[in-house]
Amino acid sequence: MPGPKYTKIEITPEAFLALESETILQSKTLKRLASELILNGVSDASLDFAQRALAANMASQKSSEKLARVIKDIGTSEIKFDAAFLEIIENMIKEKEYLETMLYVAQHTASMQRDELHRVLTICEYHNLSTAHKANIIKNLNDIESGNCKFQ
Repeated sequence: MPGPKYTKIEITPEAFLALESETILQSKTLKRLASELILNGVSDASLDFAQRALAANMASQKSSEKLARVIKDIGTSEIKFDAAFLEIIENMIKEKEYLETMLYVAQHTASMQRDELHRVLTICEYHNLSTAHKANIIKNLNDIESGNCKFQ
């Protein structure tokens, strides 16, 4: 997977010549040496900020990848759920324990819908989704199951 692309910067001809000479002396590439020099020249506060931003970006990317796997695992079906019922389940996920939500589903749905909701909730648990992501999955379940999922 290729890395991210960054804005190119211009440096003075003298700086470029010095950088190019230093790359020969250190047997490094221009990219590597310039990156090292920049990182050695910025403040600790700036480095800390950059590391936190990078960590947050990686966490967000992993979360999106996990959500995509869950949506793929759920797949599509012909089952359509009542929007009001999905809202109840969404709120239960936010406020109650997993088992309480599963029990409510078992008590208030017909067999096909019950089995499907149990399957979806189990997939969410298996992937260890956050409460917010589980609620979002349920909120958009009709779109996911119809193959029209447009959220992430």
